[in-house]
Amino acid sequence: MPSLVNVPGIENTTDEFRQKVIQIAANLEIDPNFLLAIMSFESGASFSPAKKNAAGSGAVGLIQFMPSTARGLGTTTAALAAMTAVRQLDFVEKYFMPFKGRLKTIEDAYMAVLFPKAIGKGSGFVLFTRPSKQYTQNRGLDLDGDGRITVAEAASRVKQRLGAPPSVQVPPDRTPVNVVPPNVTVLSKGMSGPEVEALQDELIDLGYMTLAEKKTGPGTFGQKTEAAVTAFQHDNLLAENGTYDAATQAAVKQLQNGVQLGSEGGVVLPMQNRLVAAKLLTPQQLATGPGTFGQKTQKALMQFQLDHNIHPTGVLTAETYQALYKTVPVIPPTKVQGTNEAIDTILPPSGPGYTVYNREPGGTDQFGTQTAIHALQDLAQAWAQTQRVLIQYGDISRRGGGPFFNAQNPKKVDHADHKEGRAVDIRPMAKGGAFVPVTFNSSNYDAALTKQLCVLIKQKFPNSVILFNDPKLIAAGLTKQHAGHNNHLHWLIK
Repeated sequence: MPSLVNVPGIENTTDEFRQKVIQIAANLEIDPNFLLAIMSFESGASFSPAKKNAAGSGAVGLIQFMPSTARGLGTTTAALAAMTAVRQLDFVEKYFMPFKGRLKTIEDAYMAVLFPKAIGKGSGFVLFTRPSKQYTQNRGLDLDGDGRITVAEAASRVKQRLGAPPSVQVPPDRTPVNVVPPNVTVLSKGMSGPEVEALQDELIDLGYMTLAEKKTGPGTFGQKTEAAVTAFQHDNLLAENGTYDAATQAAVKQLQNGVQLGSEGGVVLPMQNRLVAAKLLTPQQLATGPGTFGQKTQKALMQFQLDHNIHPTGVLTAETYQALYKTVPVIPPTKVQGTNEAIDTILPPSGPGYTVYNREPGGTDQFGTQTAIHALQDLAQAWAQTQRVLIQYGDISRRGGGPFFNAQNPKKVDHADHKEGRAVDIRPMAKGGAFVPVTFNSSNYDAALTKQLCVLIKQKFPNSVILFNDPKLIAAGLTKQHAGHNNHLHWLIK
């Protein structure tokens, strides 16, 4: 089974969503990356079940279900838009099921959505010709301008969303997602061209550059452009590398599409944090859906718009973005007591020897100090030298530190000891390396492999503290007893 590649917007999906895509793809006898690429393209990289068609066709969701299509599947577009992304995948599967076994290429897979009659016809098959209504509606796909839209042209933009081949293969009996670098053009200092100028225009729209600054080097990625990109990344909890990388491109694309009710991940949480700082959204309200644009967030954003003489659409557009980010000051990341380290380094969603579980959209629960994140990666690399089973990392900390809130009981603070960005939750090992929750007294708990992991932690980081309630590991002096730690190891990195 292939690993998943990093299509644009994959950071807006959850582990549960990606695992379900893999299962659905197996049922359909299709490469799961084809489904991801199609959903990335059709949803504008948002992977939002409520994403509406910009042209007003009435289509919504992960593959832009038309009203008639929804009715044929036994539902409505309104019902689809109200679903979670994971739930809507059931209807994605139902839609593709009639084509089971026939979609061997990305072109055929996309034709199942755009023009099913073209499945199996080949890349040169002509879909629409000029003049016709169908051609006019899709003229942007006529890449060579010859008045004909072929299967290859129609599928080209979807195909571009597929990343490079994965560097690590995962055996079919366990399917943690291995995200690999995307096949996208990363813009960086020293480059020039129309893509750089388009980026500069976006930065002007969002308030990070002025027209005068652009005029000093239009289309040239210089120091001013680098500073503007870095500022945008800082404001949106992205890696501050000053390059227009895949994650930054996805965030800008999300803003271009309009961040609204139903949006998830990307720039949603940074916006919510600003609304909390503006006292329009409470921390308890945020705790019910961090990184998810729900009704509470919509109400808070509309109030902000009213307060600043902006039409109250409840949508985060460039105008509202500028007003919000200029009005509400940035809260600098908290320094860890006794150190000079800020809690501002995010753990990538996968790497040699590890993957993640229950990761919030955008990885908002997996920030730590740079030292701690490097320790997690170093441990995993050492583990990978002798083991094929992946370490599964969970909660670390929020950017800037502070406690976690319990979404089911917002008054109760969970993970208070994660506030310094030096602690991580790790799943105990399951037999066969399965990517499933397990406790120390479960029948599928792999006690021997979990012990090996604890021994490795203690060897590489002798002063570390591990909380886990396996009595045999406690007796061996590897872990300590602590309430609530039957289903995860809590590693305090020292």
